[in-house]
Amino acid sequence: MRPDNQPIPIPLARRLQLLQTKIVPLLVLGLTTIITLLLWQDAISPAMLMGEVRTQKSSINSPVAAEVTRINTQKLTLVKAGDVIAELRSTDPRQSLDLLQNELNLMRTEASSEDSKRRESMDFERLQLDWLVEKVNLATSIATAKRAAANLEMTQGISTESSPVGKYQQEAQLAKEAADAEVTERQNLVNTLGKRIDELRLGIKPTTESTTETWRKTIGGFEERVRKISSSQEVIQLRAPIDGMVTEVLRNVGENVVAGEPLVLLTSVKPESITGYLRQPFPLEPAIGQEVEVRTQGRSRLVGKAAVTQVGVHFEPILNPALHPSPTPEVGLPIQISLPSNLKLRPGELVSLVIRASTDPKPAL
Repeated sequence: MRPDNQPIPIPLARRLQLLQTKIVPLLVLGLTTIITLLLWQDAISPAMLMGEVRTQKSSINSPVAAEVTRINTQKLTLVKAGDVIAELRSTDPRQSLDLLQNELNLMRTEASSEDSKRRESMDFERLQLDWLVEKVNLATSIATAKRAAANLEMTQGISTESSPVGKYQQEAQLAKEAADAEVTERQNLVNTLGKRIDELRLGIKPTTESTTETWRKTIGGFEERVRKISSSQEVIQLRAPIDGMVTEVLRNVGENVVAGEPLVLLTSVKPESITGYLRQPFPLEPAIGQEVEVRTQGRSRLVGKAAVTQVGVHFEPILNPALHPSPTPEVGLPIQISLPSNLKLRPGELVSLVIRASTDPKPAL
């Protein structure tokens, strides 16, 4: 103490040092704890499972072996259902002819089941159908003969002294001769049926004029299709089955495709649901109607409310690696979840899911 009983003054630097070493750490610790709890509750709390926003997908495939003559779209193009996406020209008309022959056989069966009152007229109509079927068979035989001639020409072109291919040439020659003979026989049959139809046409009185006109248009349509297919002039148009965006164009103009090969992949721009996979052990038993908290994975973590709409009946492999970080294959129980009304989710987007126990859930099937 000073002589005048006054306390010794503490320098400001010393006061600041005491504040820095005793009070500031306590304030920082308390503030950090509060922020950590808030973040843990709002954004960092672990999700029960990851989900993927699903949408409708479709592929446009070639119905027959054909050459791509036109592509009317490109990647990331929006299309409407019914838009012409691509045009093809069949490279092997035999498949198209087989489809046409199936249609004709169905018509012939229907004609055979008609009432006996129209028997005379139906006999004439069945004869016309038989004639059309034979014309299709003739066109198929011509296509086979052309293919056999091409095979024979190819075997003759690869013949060398060191590697004789006489056996293959002989087989190709026999195949060509058999195909030519089949073409001749079918041509004779078509001519015979055509003459018989001409002879009967004047003596047949149809029951009604409308029936005859309908039948004439049907026969004429089939004849035009046979002519186009035989001359490889039939253009096959592939149309979009859904509204969506082109996600991939797999073939270009001038390329050949086989039957069933995909040309264009489409994805609907509107998401339909969220799919997640519960892995064992389950944190709770899933049931339809349970409330689900959906959290986005973006910089601003948005939260929405949804519900379980379907629960799978068996475990499935989790094919999307983003849904399970483990390098080993995993299986999970698929769960379908509705879309939150307040979130604008994109197809393929990953979200975090937390299932809340519902007061009255419906049991899963």
